[in-house]
Formats: sequence, structure tokens, C-alpha cells
Amino acid sequence: MNVESASRTDVGRVRSRNEDQLVCVPDLKLFIVADGMGGHQGGDVASRFACAAIEEHIRGKWFIVDGYEHEPLPSRRRQVMQLLTEAVRSANDRIVLESEQTPELDGMGSTVVVMLMVADRAFVAHVGDSRAYLLRDGIATLLTEDHSLLFELLRQGRLNRAQAARFPMKNVVTRALGVRGPVEADILELQVLPGDRFVLCSDGLHGYVEDERLPRLVGDSPLQAVADRLVAFANAGGGSDNISAVVVEVKSISVEPVIAKAEFQTMRGMALFQGLSLSEILHLVSNAEHRRIGQGDSLIRHGDRPEGLFILLRGALELRRGAALTQRIEAGSSYGDISLLEDRPSDDSIVATEVSDVAVVTRRSFEMLCGAAPQTAVRLLRQMSRSLARRLKIANDEAGIMRSMLERESVITPLFRTTDVMFTDDAPADDGLTPTEGLRLMREDSDEKPD
Repeated sequence: MNVESASRTDVGRVRSRNEDQLVCVPDLKLFIVADGMGGHQGGDVASRFACAAIEEHIRGKWFIVDGYEHEPLPSRRRQVMQLLTEAVRSANDRIVLESEQTPELDGMGSTVVVMLMVADRAFVAHVGDSRAYLLRDGIATLLTEDHSLLFELLRQGRLNRAQAARFPMKNVVTRALGVRGPVEADILELQVLPGDRFVLCSDGLHGYVEDERLPRLVGDSPLQAVADRLVAFANAGGGSDNISAVVVEVKSISVEPVIAKAEFQTMRGMALFQGLSLSEILHLVSNAEHRRIGQGDSLIRHGDRPEGLFILLRGALELRRGAALTQRIEAGSSYGDISLLEDRPSDDSIVATEVSDVAVVTRRSFEMLCGAAPQTAVRLLRQMSRSLARRLKIANDEAGIMRSMLERESVITPLFRTTDVMFTDDAPADDGLTPTEGLRLMREDSDEKPD
């Protein structure tokens, strides 16, 4: 994968000191924006420590990234995501330690957004309200969800967009570096495509640039011109805070772009995901447990208790009941939505007919989604309900057809059989008698016989 980048940071039109810090490390394909907090108490120190600690931690464990680059297995993917989690924690520890050792820096903190690009994928981690955007096909997608009071109220549905515009506490963050105790970063990863552009920025920029305007500002201009334009736009809007932007463009990837784009379109077009935004889909798939199933191996065996919803990202599976094939599952399909709602043994088994990659949304992760993003969970449940309703209708239609067939079969089913004649109640016997007439004659003949 080949990428290029450009960056720009500016003090803005109101502040006297720039507390933002940005880092572009081309050899690591690592990009960071940190927004320091604390004013005279050392916000610029906190952001500088955050960037330095994250770069140092990732460089010190580069073998993890290199391992995923050469063998992009689900297990190595988890290791890269864990590496980013630990890197952010190390940044928090560095800031806390420095504030404890230097009294005048007590209370300093920082937000941070990090992007690490490896094996044709972008891994994004963030804490606070610094953001990452994806620009693809002329559309801007916000990849991060602010850890702020405003965003939390929006997530819970307690504020709408119109109310958010007038909300007085937009800058109150609910998570940041510099607090004692563990700090959890949100992690997301996605397949990149040639031509993708990413923008990492502090709130001094996104506070002035609406998501809908971003594609026009970024466009296809040279990257440095884009970074300069974004900063100039924020300054023209008021520049009340420090402004920082890193712009990254994917020039090429190692796999065939047509294949990568087809896989993305397959995931984006899944029936399960209709009604979800691209950001919601990426968060759902990123937080799922990923597995690679070898050809001929079982994903589920008869009697197993499925852990949740299975999403087939690539490959092919077969659903079997006993030895009988009942359904083929192609890439872009899902199975096990009922398993999100109840824990019961499976009547079927699922076998991979080729090497397949599966994302598993477990019951636990789905319950966490319901608490953290109830609106997303409702939209997902609505799609699952529609799918179940369609399947129930098909089952009812098939049951009706079978009932009609059985009713017709019962009409032509033999009433009785003798050694030389068979009667049915819709056709005459060989002697021209109907079954009813034959029965009457047999009874009369029996009654006339002497005892």
C-alpha cells in the first residue's frame, strides 16, 4: 500500500498559544492529531507527550504490525487493534506521570485521534472529540464518534440536529487523556481503496466545517493545498480555537482494486445493513469477532449453541440438516439473528465450502451496542425483524401449498385394496362401478348370505 500525506496546524484567531500537536510518520504510515487541554496548565505539553508516547509504543512493537502485513489473519488483526489500545494507554500514563511530577502541569490533558495503515487497511483509534473522516466517491463519512456530552445526547436520541446547533456545552468532553486509571480508546478498521482520502482534525476545524461541505473543500486538489484550505476556512469562520488537519490519500493497494471494491460493495449492500450509515456498519463489523474458516471446516455443528449473529464477509458456506443441504450462504449474507435473542442449540450445521472470513456479533457485544448506541440497535433490529417476517411469510406460503397438496392427495388415496381390484373415490372400478356403489353392493351381498 502506498500513501501520501500533508498537514497544517494553526493557532487560530483568538488563542495566544497553539496546544494542538500533529505527527505524520511516513515509514510507519502512522498519523496523529492531538488537541491539548488545560490552558496555562500545559495543554501543549499534554498533546506533545501524547503524540510522542504513541509513536514510541508502536515503533517499539512494530513486529506486531509487520506480522499482520505479511499474514493478515483475524488473530493478527486483533493484535494490531490491541497494540493501538495499549499505545493510547501509554500516552495517558505518560501525561498522568508528568502532571504528578510537575505541579504546575497538574490537570493537563489531551484528546487524540490516531490512524495506522497496514495491509490495505486503516486502523483508527480515538479518545475525545478529535475526529477522522473518510472521503470516498464524493461522500464524507465520519469514522469517529466524539466522546462529548453533545454527541452522547445525540446518540441517546435526547437531542436532534436542530437542538444540537444551539447546545451551549458543545466542547465538554466525556473522555480524554490525562485521567488517572484506564482510558479506553474506540477502535475502528476498514478496507481502503485507491483514491480514498482521510482527514484527521481537531475540533478547531470540525467546529466550523459541516460534514456535507467537507467533500467540496477536500476535492482532488494537491494534499498540501487541501490542508491549507481547511485551516483557512476555519479561520474565516472565526478561528476561535487552534486548528489542525492531516490529510492522507491512498495511492495504491496490494490487492486488485476491483476485488477490494466489490467486497466493500457486497458488505455495504447487505440486507441486514439497510438503514444503517456506513459509519454504523464499520463500527459494527470492527467490534465483531473475526474468524477465518478453512475449506471443509465447520463454523457450527449440530447441537452447538451459536454465539450470536454470523456475517459472511467473504467465501461461501453451506447450511446442512443432517446430511441434506438446505441452504447455501454467499458472501454478504448473515445467519443466526435469532441467536442474538435466545440461547438454544442449533438444529443445523454450517460448513465452509471455501476459505471464508466471518464476523461474529455476539450477544454480549449486541447488548453493549443497545446501551451505547440505542438508535443503531433499533435500526438493526428493524432489519432483522423484516428478514424474519419475510422468512415467516415464505414458510406460511409453503405450508399452505403443502396443505393444498395433501388435501388433493387425500382425495385420490385408496380407501381399500383387494387382491384383484382397487377402489378410489374419484374413479370407477374396472366393472364400471364407483366406490360408493361397490361398497353398497358388497354390503347387500353380505346381508343376503345365510348364517
